[in-house]
Amino acid sequence: MRGINASAGRRFTGTGALEAIVASIRDEVPELSEIPAEELRRITRAELARAQAAADERRAPSTAELDASAAVTARLARTGVPLEAVNRWRRIAVRRSFEAGEGDEVARLYRLWDWSDTVATRAAATYLQVEADLQDRNRDQSAAFVRGLLEGTLPAAEVQSRAAAYGLLPSGSYLAVRGRPGPGGDVRHLQRAVELSGGGEGGGTVVAIVEGEIWGVVSRRAEVDSSDGVVALGAPADLGGLRDSFGLASRALETAAAFGLDGVVTIDDLSLRLAILSEDHLGERLVRRYLEPLRELGEYGATLEHTVREYLAKGLRVDASAKALIVHPNTLRHRIARFEQLTGANLRRTEDVVEVWWALERAHVAR
Repeated sequence: MRGINASAGRRFTGTGALEAIVASIRDEVPELSEIPAEELRRITRAELARAQAAADERRAPSTAELDASAAVTARLARTGVPLEAVNRWRRIAVRRSFEAGEGDEVARLYRLWDWSDTVATRAAATYLQVEADLQDRNRDQSAAFVRGLLEGTLPAAEVQSRAAAYGLLPSGSYLAVRGRPGPGGDVRHLQRAVELSGGGEGGGTVVAIVEGEIWGVVSRRAEVDSSDGVVALGAPADLGGLRDSFGLASRALETAAAFGLDGVVTIDDLSLRLAILSEDHLGERLVRRYLEPLRELGEYGATLEHTVREYLAKGLRVDASAKALIVHPNTLRHRIARFEQLTGANLRRTEDVVEVWWALERAHVAR
């Protein structure tokens, strides 16, 4: 048989070898078909790295390595992957990686098998814990756990004791998440999308439906289609510090919803829109200065407002704005000049551009 020496171990986690391993897994473990390809590559690479480290150092898996593998098992179990398929995935990954190596080191193969047996034993215990949790706790209880975790009302001991069943590592770093489906959207579909994309190496994800929204914890930025709705993420925090992270996620969600945004957002993505939503006095003052003079002109005023909005969106480029509005560039220039005349704004001044943009965004929220 062919074995893996230290240099070959590094090669089997390379792009080409890893892709071949993952391809074999997809062929031989159809139960993993719903796991996104990038996620499968990520967890396979991490599992092989842990196996390689233990084999190279001629030792059993460490507690931290077993915890990380158990977290992956719990995440797969919660997405409906059977335990037998989880164990088959690990066996195929180890076998294919060994076959990709060079040299003849039977002892190393035995160490890899020993690693697989130890991890499989822990996986079985974790899987049973997940199954028991799923059977014993209904959706309301799961939502209560997530709510308590995010609102900071759960005792620390309870957080630690229940985290493993959800694939969460006590020492991990996580992001609070709060999401809302779009009009006519399915909240369970949104929940599933976040569950499948929000788990990272060595971490986990737990998402529940709370009052028609999704609340949860993810270990990396989730990915959802814009048609699914809007999902807001807080700042990284440990399991005991998710209350502040959830506060940021909630603020980001309300801001994104007010501006009609969708997809995944964070506080950083929203920029000045946070201030626009909260600074009522300033926003109304800018609306009075830059938009009320247009409203006195009826339909023509609305045309001027739409023109200026498009002009700012196109980076103050006349040709691009005229093309978007389907007007001649000179027509656009005339409208901009008329707007400046009516409002006293100078759209060649950065300060005025910012104030006009603020007024337009504030008016959008107020509608």
